[in-house]
Amino acid sequence: MKAIELQAFGDDGLRTVEHAVPRPGAGEVLLRTVAASLNYRDLEIRDGRYAMPVALPLVPLSDAVAEVVELGAGVQDLRPGDRVCPTFFPDWRDGAFDARYFQRQRGGNVAGVQREYMVLPAGELVRAPHHLGAEAATLPIAGLTAWSALTEAGLRPGQTLLVQGLGGVSLFALQFGRMFGARTVVVASSAEKAQRARELSASEVIDASAHPQWGAQVLEHTDGRGADLVVEVGGRASWSQSIAALAVNGTIAVVGYASGAELAFDLRQLFIAKRARLQGHTVGSRRAFEDMVRAMEQARIEPVIDSRFALDDARQAYARLASGGTLGKVLFEFG
Repeated sequence: MKAIELQAFGDDGLRTVEHAVPRPGAGEVLLRTVAASLNYRDLEIRDGRYAMPVALPLVPLSDAVAEVVELGAGVQDLRPGDRVCPTFFPDWRDGAFDARYFQRQRGGNVAGVQREYMVLPAGELVRAPHHLGAEAATLPIAGLTAWSALTEAGLRPGQTLLVQGLGGVSLFALQFGRMFGARTVVVASSAEKAQRARELSASEVIDASAHPQWGAQVLEHTDGRGADLVVEVGGRASWSQSIAALAVNGTIAVVGYASGAELAFDLRQLFIAKRARLQGHTVGSRRAFEDMVRAMEQARIEPVIDSRFALDDARQAYARLASGGTLGKVLFEFG
C-alpha cells in the first residue's frame, strides 16, 4: 500500500512510500482510507514548528474517513463496509479534558492517516454521518472543534455568534450556529469572501478589508450589544477587535492563532468592563464527536470543500492550504 511519510521537516520532507498492508489483532479494525483532510496544525508539523514533540519519520494527518475492511477478534459493534472516522485524541473518550491525553495525538506523536490502509482499535473510531462521503474526513478536528466551542459556551437561540473568516473551523461554526438558531455575524477578509459568506446564509457580513476596525461594526450590527460568543481563530491580529466586538458577559472561544499566539491587552477592558469568559479548546472527546454526528445527520449539514487532491499530490495540497486563499477544507481522496 502507499503512504505519505514526513521524513524531514520542510516541504521537501514529504515522501510517498510503500508499506505492507497491516492485519488487525484482537479489538482492532483494518480500515481502507477513503479521504483525509488537512488542518493548519499539519503545516506546523511539516515545518517543524508544532508545539508538541514530533518524531520522524511520521505518517502525517489526523483527520480521515475510512471503510471497515476486516474485524479483529472481539469487535462486535462494527461491520465490513461501515464508514468511520478516527478520533484525534485516541484516549479521550468522555468527560473533561486531561493533560495526559496530550501524550497521544494522531498525526503528531501517533501515526497519522495519510495512508491507504491502517489498523486502529475499535474504541478509537466514530461512525461517520450516513449522508456524507469523502467530506466526513473534515470532521475530527475542524468540525469537532467548532461543535465544542458552541456547545461548551452554551450558545442559545437568538444569541449572536461572531465567526472570523471562512477557514475550516469558522465555516463549521457558521453552519452549527445557524442550526442552533443563533444570529451569525461573519468577519470576512475580502469582498469576495464576504459575498461567499452571504451565500452561506450568514445573518450579517463585515468586510474587514473595508472595515479594519470591525469590532465597531459588530456593535453597530447588534444595536450596541455585541456578540455573545466570538470564535477566535486569528490570534494577535484579531484579538483587539474580538474584545471590542464582545458583549458584556460574553465568551471568547480560543481555537486558533493564525497570526501569532502572543497577545497584549488591557485586563480591565476584557474582564472588568466586559466580565468576559475565555474558553480554550483542544478539539473534543469521542462522546462529543458522536453527539455532533447525530446533529449533523438530523440537520443534513454538508461540509464546505475548497479543493481535492490525490494521495501523491501532497506538496500541492499543503501549498494550497498555506496560500491563505482557501475557502473550505482541503481534501485528499484515495482511489
